[in-house]
Formats: sequence, C-alpha cells, structure tokens
Amino acid sequence: MKKSERGLLGDIRVMALLLCVIAALFVIYVYPSPPPDAGLNGNLRYGLDLVGGSSLQLKLEGTLVRIDAQVNETEVVSFLNDALDTEVSYYATDDEGVYEYEIRKSVTKEQLAEVLTGINGSIAKKPNGDEFFEDALTRETRDETRRIIETKINMLGLASTTTRAVGNNLMIIDLAGIDIKTAKDIVGKPGKFEIRMQTEGVGGDIEKGQRIEEIENITAHVMYGSEGIERVGTVPTRTDEQSSWGAPFTLKEEGAVALRDAAIKYGATDNPTDHELAMLLDDEVVYSAPIASEACADLKKEPIYPWTANTGTGNEGYNSAKELIIHLKAGALPVNVEIIGSGEVPAYLGVKFKEGALIAGLLALIAVTLVVFLRYREKKIVLPMFFTLFSEIILILGFATVINWQLDLPSIAGIIAVIGTGVDQLVIITDEVLSGGRSSARMYRKRISFAFGIIFVSATTTIVAMLALAFMALGTLRGFAIVTIVGLLFGIFITRPAYARLIEAIV
Repeated sequence: MKKSERGLLGDIRVMALLLCVIAALFVIYVYPSPPPDAGLNGNLRYGLDLVGGSSLQLKLEGTLVRIDAQVNETEVVSFLNDALDTEVSYYATDDEGVYEYEIRKSVTKEQLAEVLTGINGSIAKKPNGDEFFEDALTRETRDETRRIIETKINMLGLASTTTRAVGNNLMIIDLAGIDIKTAKDIVGKPGKFEIRMQTEGVGGDIEKGQRIEEIENITAHVMYGSEGIERVGTVPTRTDEQSSWGAPFTLKEEGAVALRDAAIKYGATDNPTDHELAMLLDDEVVYSAPIASEACADLKKEPIYPWTANTGTGNEGYNSAKELIIHLKAGALPVNVEIIGSGEVPAYLGVKFKEGALIAGLLALIAVTLVVFLRYREKKIVLPMFFTLFSEIILILGFATVINWQLDLPSIAGIIAVIGTGVDQLVIITDEVLSGGRSSARMYRKRISFAFGIIFVSATTTIVAMLALAFMALGTLRGFAIVTIVGLLFGIFITRPAYARLIEAIV
C-alpha cells in the first residue's frame, strides 16, 4: 500500500493536478490579498447577476457616408466641419480612390443631402442604387470611446465592470454593485471639459455645480481640455501629510500660453483671489479656485506647463482630487452617446441569485456523484471521481481569478455543463478500465488510449461549437462558452490523465 501511494505521489500526472489545484487556491485566497470582508469569495469577482448592479445599452452617435463632390476630400471635411458644427474625418476605402467620411454626429440623409448642396455634392450610391449612408462609426472611434469610458470607470475604482461592443455603434456596459442612477451619471453623459477665467466679481462667486449660463458673464474662455491638456496624473498628490491634495496635469504649449495670457489680461496675476480658475464638464462647474500666488509670480515671466489643482485636505480633499482627475482624464468622449436601454438587478436579488447558483452547482456535483455510485456501487471509484470533478471546478475558479473574469449566471451554467461532460468522460475511462479487468500494463495503456481517443473527439467538437459562441458578440452567453472551453481543456490535459492514473492504482 505504501508503495502504491509513493507511486501515485511520484506520478507526474497526479503531481500536475495537485500543483495546479494548489496554485488555483493560492490566487483565490492568498495572493493578491483578498479584501478583509471577502470570506470564502476570496479574490473571485462576480457580475451584476450575482451581486446586483446596473446594465446600460449605449448608442454611439455618428454617421459613415461616401460623398460625390467636385472638390477634394480636405475641402469636403472643412466644409462639413463648419456646416454641421462637429468633427469630420475621411478614410481611404478598399476601393482605389474612394474615401469614406466619418461624421461624429447623428444626421439624417435629408439633412446631409441638403447641406451638401453647398458644395454641389451628394451622397454616393452603391451599384444597386442604395446610398452609401450608415448610422455607424469606424472601429478606431468605437475603440477610443470604449477606452475613455473604461478609464473613467477604472479611475472610480469600479473593478467589477465589463464593457463590450455590439455591431458598429452599440456598446453594453455592466456595472456590478452600482445603482442605475449612478451608472447613468458615470457613463451616460458625453463630456466637454473647459477651463475658464473669472473676469468680474469677487472670489467665491463661482461655485461647484453652477451651470455655464450662471457664470458666462463673469468668466472668459481659456481652453478646452482636448486642445490644451497634454496629460493628467493618475492619482492625487500632495507634498506632505499636512498639505492639500491635488490633481496634477500638464499643459501643451498652446494651453500654457493661453492660460498665461488670460491670467495677465484679466488681472489674475495681480489679484488671484477675485480671478478664480474654473473648470467645467458638460457646462457644469466641477472645480473653481484662485491660482496660487507663487504661480502668479511665475506666470508674469513665462508660461507654466505642470499644474496641480488643489482640492483640500483629508479624505474629502483626496476624493475631490480623484474626481477631478477623472474629469480631466476622461471627461470628453469623441462622440455623443445615447442611453437606449438600461436594467438593474437590486443587491438583495443578486444575493439570492448567488446563493441559488451555489446551491445549483453543489446539487449538480452531488447528483452526478450519486448516479455514478448507483452504477458502480464502489466507494473507491466514486470518491476519486468526485474529487476529480471538484478539483476541476477549483481550477476553473482559479483561472477566472487570474484573468479577472466576472462570474455571472451564464458562467455558473458553464461550470455545471463542465461537470456533466466531465462525468461522461470519467465514466468512459472507468468502463474501459473495468471491462478488461486486471491485465498487463501494455493492455491497460491500450484501453486508456482508446478511451482518451473518444474523449478527445467529443471535447474537440464541443470546443469548436463553443468557440463560435465565444467569438460572437452575444453578450453574457460568451461567459458560458469560455467557461465550458476552459473546463474541457483542464479536463483533457490535467484532470482526466490524473484520474486515469488513480483508477489504474485502484483496480
């Protein structure tokens, strides 16, 4: 018996399984350190199905069109920029000499056709007579919008979020643990970041939350964020523990010059208290404060490029600086977005779903184990099979932790599906071993090879089917497909070989 145990522990297949299970438990419960209140959840992340939260469906406003005109592409872009009051770009298509225009604004065919009469142009037509006109955006613009939204979400520390593009101009965002109103405030608003200088009144006349209409007559435009800001710091900074927190940012050449000229022109360098620097996002004041006296003295000599907007001390100052960094860094989206759908899972309902999913997974594992026991009536077969399936679940959860995958209801369904297919494959191995009784090592390996041939073909067909589902933009069904694929791969290369070695030792 001791010899057998030494043989099992020394087998590379069994050792591989044990090491992988230990590694999975390590990433779930040890490193990185889980939150203090994580409990059995460890580092596992859950989607809004299981913890509650909100889901937003966004439409990115824009138009792709081909245009026939007597002027060149640059002139068309310049004309449309002015006529439509939005950004327009053109791109070469696969057809030689043919260009497509991206209008970062939703317009109708009728509106565009009327505007194009100003340059004797028209919307180009396809060979079948239809017009080259589509409510869509280029992949680059969609990716840029997605990155900015993700930056804004990540800066808020909302790790349990997923964003996915659907089609040419749609995006779905799931925010676990966030109520619907907050979710809309975070990602549903397009951003226009502007810096203005107070020209009249006294310090304190400009307050956070005011609209541009309320301060327009006592301020002057200095720059837009996209034009004047080069980069923004990632975290709030301060010089020491007693000093004020601040949001660091660096200006471009034109931004630094514009700010210096405005400070001198409107008197901020001589009287900073009554000439505050106001920052607005979507025409709403998000920050206003006077320029520091040291900076005013320097501005009289030359432009200043690195700046820090001080927001106060303590937790309140830190949170304000963090919020301002978000506005500076991700305030402006390249296109407007429209919320065309939304949904919310209340937190208490998410907890119920989570408990139900856990119970369903355990019942599935127990049920298949019971069926196997009724078939073989042998504890020495059932127990290895149970622990093999259980270790497979641990491996899947460890993998999800490593890639920061959010577990949701489809993912749980994928784990249950893996349990079902796993039992089928373990039964094939067991039957092949038992059908031949005790025999030579050569015959045993032959029967195991035959069993693995069946398992490999079966798993391959399932993986191919799941790959189609995983690569298509079918929302949360992707979680089901990915978990199923990962589970099957773990089974083929790790758990099934180890189980075959265990059965060899038992029989």
